[in-house]
Parts: sequence; structure tokens; C-alpha cells
Amino acid sequence: MTAAPRVSVITPFLNASAHISEAIESVEAQHFSDWELILVDDGSTDDSAAIAAAHAAHDARIRLLPPDPAKRGAAAARNRGIAAARGELIAFLDADDIYGPEKIADDVAALDADPEAAWVYGATRWFHDGGAGKAYRERLGVRLDRRYEPPEILTRIILEERGDIPCTCGVMIRREQLLAVGGFEERFALYEDQSLWVKLLLAYPVRVISGCNAAYRQHGGSTSTAAASSGDYDQKSPHPARDAFLGWVGDYADARYAPPSVRRALAMAINANDGRFFSRLARRLRRMNRFIYPAAF
Repeated sequence: MTAAPRVSVITPFLNASAHISEAIESVEAQHFSDWELILVDDGSTDDSAAIAAAHAAHDARIRLLPPDPAKRGAAAARNRGIAAARGELIAFLDADDIYGPEKIADDVAALDADPEAAWVYGATRWFHDGGAGKAYRERLGVRLDRRYEPPEILTRIILEERGDIPCTCGVMIRREQLLAVGGFEERFALYEDQSLWVKLLLAYPVRVISGCNAAYRQHGGSTSTAAASSGDYDQKSPHPARDAFLGWVGDYADARYAPPSVRRALAMAINANDGRFFSRLARRLRRMNRFIYPAAF
């Protein structure tokens, strides 16, 4: 067997034939070459698996994992990739997203320079498929190129939302610490990434780095778009998925005796979510009253 690569990149995919080649090619274009790419089929019925297999046939650094008959979702697919990974550092790239050519090199350099940090993350550029809409670069809300001890980023970013939350494609994590916290929470179809960030941020330091080396694609077939259409998710308003996530955070924090600062920030997050809900409900009622009783306004 060949020597283990330094970095394992994990890409789950489900019916991603329109974009998966671009994602794979963005890994192949990395200036840092000591990587493996693990492609995890989550039960695709389109040409995704054939495209993935063709890339694997031409590059020995690419491996394709066959589908799990249970088809348990992206979190479980990523955990399957983690279990198969040989690299000491783990990164993630969804099949519709893209790495910039310096992504792996910059993340590895940041972790090498800061051995106490269990993981790093940087800003991600959000863009719309086909060039529609305005691109957006995340605003991280903290000083860059420095290490943060637990639980500062958890309270400030995840709970208080005073900066953009890391995208999955914007992180790199030491495999040892990733395994120690148990990987992604498979109960979540949304917030599975933030559940992992919570677990890491309670236990280990993180380094937040400058640069923007990953791109997160917005398109009609994405998980977040489908969840927004069903009413489970709303980026700017209260929604059931965040309620469930905050409830899980409370249980997880209690079980690990999280410091009081986490409990205070969590209570504020729950109250803020409730407040936004009732504010939106009031606006809807006012609009309904104007329609039903126009003379009263």
C-alpha cells in the first residue's frame, strides 16, 4: 500500500451530475498535491457515480465509495468518508462547491504553524449558479489569523450570530480530534455541519484564517433551497430546523458541563429566535387585518 496522504478531502454526492466534475477538478488543481479525494455515493440515480468512477480511474488519489443501501443523508455519507480516510487532516467539499487552488496549501500551513489548533476555517465566497445574483464573501466577525480558545467562537458566532458561520467547504480538521468528537450528527438533515462545529468548539481551540479559498454554490437543487421551499429553513427568519438545533445544543452542552457563558448565549439565542418569530407573526396579522378591514387603517 502507498504511504498515507497528508490530507483527505471528502465529497458526498447525490444526483450531482451537473456539478461534480467541476468539484473534483478543483481538487486536482490544488497546488498542494499530497491529498486523497474520497467520493461517497449517497444513492445517486443519475450519471454522478459514472462521472466519479471515470475520475477515479484516471487519478489514483481518488477513491469512490459505493452507496449505502440505507441512503442516510449527507451527514452519514461524510462520516463514511471520515471512516475511510487515511490522511491526518480532513477537509470537506460538497459536490456542487469548488476549491480555489491554494485552499489545501493554506489550510495545511495554518495548522502546521499552530499545533495547538484542532482545526482552521476561513471565509467562503457564495455564488449563484449560472452567474445569476450577486456573489457574497462571508464576513467572519472576528480578528483573522489568530487562535481562539473554547468556547469563544461557539458563543460569539454559532449562538450569538455576530459573524458568518463557517461553510463545510471552508474548514480543515485534524483527524484525531474529529474522531474524538464523533463526527457529524446524523440526526440532522440541516445543521449537521453546525452540530460538528459545536462539538469541536466546546473541546478544542480553532484558528480563523484570512483568505477566501472556497466557493459555495447557490442553485435550485441544493439542500438549503429545498428546505426553504418546504418551510423548514429560512436564512433570515425563525424556522423549525434552528429550533431543533438549539435544543440539541442545550442537551449537548449540559452533558459536557459547558461553562455558564455557553448557557447564557444559548438562552439569548432561543429568546431571539422566539422574538423574531412573534415579530414576524405580528406583521402577518397586521397585513391580514389591512386586507380584511381596510377602513380601519
